[in-house]
Amino acid sequence: MKHNSTKSKRNPSSTGRCPQVKTSFSGPLMTAYGGAGLLRQFVAKLKLAEQFERVPTIVRGRKYGIADYLMALLAGLLLGRDRQSHIAALRLDPGALLALGLARMPSQPRISVFLAGCGDMLANRLWAINRKLVRKMRAGLRSATLDLDGQVVSTRGNPQGADFGYNKKRRGAKSYFMQMAFLGEMRDILFAHHLAGSEATVSSEVAVWLYRKARRAVGHIPRFRLRADAAYYSHAFLTQLEADEVLYFIPARATAPLKNRTLQAIYCRLSAKWAIGEFLYQADGWKRPRRIVVIREKLEPQNPMQPTLFHDDDYAYQMIATNADWSPERVWHFYNHRSCLENIIKESQDDFGCDHILSHLYRGNATWLALSALAYNVTNWFREKILNQRAHRHTARWLREKLIFIPARVVHTAGQWFLKLWCDHPSRGAYEKAQAALEAFCL
Repeated sequence: MKHNSTKSKRNPSSTGRCPQVKTSFSGPLMTAYGGAGLLRQFVAKLKLAEQFERVPTIVRGRKYGIADYLMALLAGLLLGRDRQSHIAALRLDPGALLALGLARMPSQPRISVFLAGCGDMLANRLWAINRKLVRKMRAGLRSATLDLDGQVVSTRGNPQGADFGYNKKRRGAKSYFMQMAFLGEMRDILFAHHLAGSEATVSSEVAVWLYRKARRAVGHIPRFRLRADAAYYSHAFLTQLEADEVLYFIPARATAPLKNRTLQAIYCRLSAKWAIGEFLYQADGWKRPRRIVVIREKLEPQNPMQPTLFHDDDYAYQMIATNADWSPERVWHFYNHRSCLENIIKESQDDFGCDHILSHLYRGNATWLALSALAYNVTNWFREKILNQRAHRHTARWLREKLIFIPARVVHTAGQWFLKLWCDHPSRGAYEKAQAALEAFCL
């Protein structure tokens, strides 16, 4: 009986036993990123290299231009490499550079010097590119929800612009307060920027500025809604939203008069644990009252839960200020959908390095933040437009393990370079389907 069949040669594990293996540096050029060509083609469809070329140059030297640095950093972030050293290590893998369409990769010292020398306007240019792509991808939207959120970003050392403030991870250390704006239904990052850690309490001026930046990114949309946490609750901000005819859903800060009014409200019991009510409330300085929807949660004496805003002996309360004429239950459920935002923030931080501080200079960190947000959006658009994942989208980690991290052999023949992927790879069907969708995609 012959055991050395063609199938066993292609897949040694099919024999049911592990053969003896010898290691030697005598094989052809290989790469672990054989599927990165999908990302290269999608980035080419978005014409990012051409847009990076038009950014005013801030780089001195003949070997690398501004587009070389930006494309190198973007490619590293798309592969999940969120440190300077990790991105620069790609230069040791010529096959990966070939798959990504990069002629060369800067070293870590050059990347560090580039981030330190970024001009003040570079981050704004990158956000303008992101804004242009968002408008093209989301053209024709009739309604949209804008989600605002803030995150404390711990820092080490003394980066420019960082300050002492609330820092849960590293108490007593300096930090940034990162504000982010998202397109709720589509999960795009519209804008993000760093404030000093001492400015975690958002002023009305900053809230209006962030809202206008995010609103500008999506252009004119007839029906616009906004959700945010209690840090953005202020009379001036609500007044601006009302002037723009935006439906808002923002938790109110628990002041003493509002607490008393909340305790006196009439509630409709939804279950043994939950009750809901509403009332009109007018604080000092307001020209007219605003609607407040209150959710009351009964606490368990044996294991009391952490209250949302404030609590008495038996109940915890959440108060949502809104100008929508919806039922109280609909207001509550719509605001609760904001919890999906935590998944977007977690993925942008864990898989794209949004919360990493790589430079001592503020403008370098601002450039990195803009690039990481752009990398997240590119991946999000790839999942939606190419993989047809809309209602349910797999994580960036799943995408990389399924379609990008495919071992391949680099072959040069007849004057052309080829990436030879294993013909029996489990992801072959999904890869070829994505390849066909890429060829048909047009922005």
